[in-house]
Amino acid sequence: MEVDGNTVLARSLKEQGVEYVFGIVGIPVIELSMAMQAEGLKYIGMRNEQSACYAAQAIGYLTGKPGVCLVVSGPGLLHVTGGMANAQVNCWPLLVIGGSTFQDHEGIGGFQECPQVELSRPYCKYSARPAGVTLIPQHVEKAVRLACYGRPGAAYLDFPGNLLLARVPEEKVPKQYAHPEPPIAFPSEKCVRQAAHLLANAKRPLIIIGKGAAYARAELHLRQLVHQTNLPFLPTPMGKGVVPDLDPQCVAPARTLALQKADCILLLGARLNWMLHFGRAPRYSEGVKIIQVDLNPEELHNSVLSSVAVQSDIVPFTEQLIDELANMHFTFDNKNDWWVDLRAKCDKNR
Repeated sequence: MEVDGNTVLARSLKEQGVEYVFGIVGIPVIELSMAMQAEGLKYIGMRNEQSACYAAQAIGYLTGKPGVCLVVSGPGLLHVTGGMANAQVNCWPLLVIGGSTFQDHEGIGGFQECPQVELSRPYCKYSARPAGVTLIPQHVEKAVRLACYGRPGAAYLDFPGNLLLARVPEEKVPKQYAHPEPPIAFPSEKCVRQAAHLLANAKRPLIIIGKGAAYARAELHLRQLVHQTNLPFLPTPMGKGVVPDLDPQCVAPARTLALQKADCILLLGARLNWMLHFGRAPRYSEGVKIIQVDLNPEELHNSVLSSVAVQSDIVPFTEQLIDELANMHFTFDNKNDWWVDLRAKCDKNR
C-alpha cells in the first residue's frame, strides 16, 4: 500500500504530539489540511496568515508543545515572517509549515516561487526542506524537538507541491520516535549556596519573576519561596500570575523604588532587556548584586555582570534555594526598613 507526502506529514505531526494547526489553505496545501484533520489534528482556519502565526505560537506557549502554522507559498510565508521573529525573540515554540512551488518549476517562473527556506532561516532555530517523502518524519521530529528544547523558538519546514503529492510504499516510511521531554538543567550546588548567601545578607533584597518562570510552571515553588522567606517580589508583564499580584509581598506599585534601591536582586527567568532597563543605573543602584537564573547560558551577563550566574531550569533551582535558605533559618524581617519603605510607597501609589 502506498501513502503520499500529505499523509506522511500529517502522521508525523501527530506522532510528535502536535494538536493544533492554524492556517489558510491554498495551493499546494489544500490536501495537506485535509490529511491533518483525517489524522485527528485540530485545524483552525484563519482569515490572515499573521493572525494564524500568532495564534499558533500562543498555543505553543500555553501548552509547551509547538502550535503549527500552515501557509501557502510566496506571500503566505512572507506574511508570517514577523510572527516567526516574534516567536523566536519571545521564546515561544512554533512550527511553520509552508507549501512551495513544484521543484521542476523552480527558476522558470513557478507559481508564487520564493526562496522560502533561506528566507525563514534568520527568524527561526531550524529551517529545512525534506529531500524525499521517507525523510519527512525525521525532519518533523527535529523541528518539533528544536522548537521545544533549550530556549524555545520557531522552526520552519518547506514542502514543494510535488513532495506532498509523491507516493511511496508505506513500509518504506520509517517510524520516527516521539521526542522525549526536554532535558532538565540543574544548578550547581556552589551557585545555589552563593545565591542564598547574598540574599541572606542583603539589606534590600528583591525577587523579579519573569516569563521563564511562567513557562516553567513554577507557581507552587515560587509561592513557597516568597512566603517562606518573606522577600518582596516584582513580576514582569509576562511573569504576572506566577505569584498573584494581590499577594501582600508583591511590590509592583512601588516598582521604581524597588528597582532603584534594591541591593540584591534574584532574577528568575527574566531578561535584563529594555523592559527592565538593562539592569543599569540610574534605574538601579550602582552596586546592586544580581543573581541571574536562566536556562540559556548565552543570556547570562548579557547586559551587566551578574554576581551569581546560574544556568538552570527555574524549578530545580528554586527547590534547592528553598532548602538552602531553610537550613540557614533565613526569613526577611517584616519590620525591616526596606519593607516599611516599600509598603509606604505601595500604599501611596495604589
